[in-house]
Amino acid sequence: MEVEILNSPEPNCDEFVKSRPNATICHTYQWADAVTRAARLKAFYFVARDTNGVHGVLPLTQVKSRLFGNFMVSQAFSNYGGPLTDSPESRDALFNYAIELATKLNCESIEFRNIQPLPYNLKARTEKISMYLPLAPSPDEVWKAFGPKVRNQVRKAEKSNLTTVNGGVELLDEFYRVYTIRMHQLGTPCYSRKLMYNILQTFPNNSRIFTVRLKELTVGAGFTVYFNRFVEIPWAATLVKYNNLCPNNLLYWSVIKYYCLAGATYFDFGRCTIGGSTYQFKKQWGLQPVGLHYQYWVRPGHQLSILSPSSSKYQKKVQMWRKLPLWMTRLLGPYISRNLP
Repeated sequence: MEVEILNSPEPNCDEFVKSRPNATICHTYQWADAVTRAARLKAFYFVARDTNGVHGVLPLTQVKSRLFGNFMVSQAFSNYGGPLTDSPESRDALFNYAIELATKLNCESIEFRNIQPLPYNLKARTEKISMYLPLAPSPDEVWKAFGPKVRNQVRKAEKSNLTTVNGGVELLDEFYRVYTIRMHQLGTPCYSRKLMYNILQTFPNNSRIFTVRLKELTVGAGFTVYFNRFVEIPWAATLVKYNNLCPNNLLYWSVIKYYCLAGATYFDFGRCTIGGSTYQFKKQWGLQPVGLHYQYWVRPGHQLSILSPSSSKYQKKVQMWRKLPLWMTRLLGPYISRNLP
């Protein structure tokens, strides 16, 4: 089994990724290229193959930062991205090659973002989950499965004269405005507009923006990506001032309706921590929890350092960030968040 690093997309690799049932959009070469160009990071797209063709891919992004160190992640700006293979042999070949490259580049660690854990002696985190909603060709079928609370909240939003619009790059400014306001309130550095622009440009048929409006004002928005009949919503936000009108519920229902009709089979509501407020919101939709296994190779002689939002050191930074002017967080946020993909 040979492993090589691609420098451009290859049809054989694209077909392999599409053929794997557990593939997500972040396993594609195009995702790696789009997001790392936006964040000015280095991408390495590994392919394992033999004379019979492609047997595995592994997208890796290297981050080198004075604040956060030198490390790799598979895959950047996604909840997923660990080795995608059709055999233990190809998985082992990709894993070993990744370790060799990380060692050569003096990386302190590699983070593999998996659903199924890798069978190696790695440090692990399992406190995060994703939550999936099974979809059906008819939105009415999905609607009937919701509890009364969810249906009432959607109806409340509609009765409050909230409306929805969906589209592409023409809605990016509306989305980014709401998104950056909410990130500022949460004390979290925002991702760059260019990151989202690159995704929309690279995947015009696989990415979409949904907005919720009160007359001419956008009060909620979400950014979706679609691949192999699997929908993700990596970024979504609402203006807190209007949360009593339930814009978030209408936003998610509009996404569900759209992708039911598009033929999707699952909608990933995104990553969360069990018991948290985000988890409680998602749980009411009747979702299926899916465990995430984030595993870490750590360079010998180094300690794994993971920034935890629950630490007092992190909370102090959150409070400081909230006190900055919004315009400044929009300016500085992308420079910080690019090092925490």
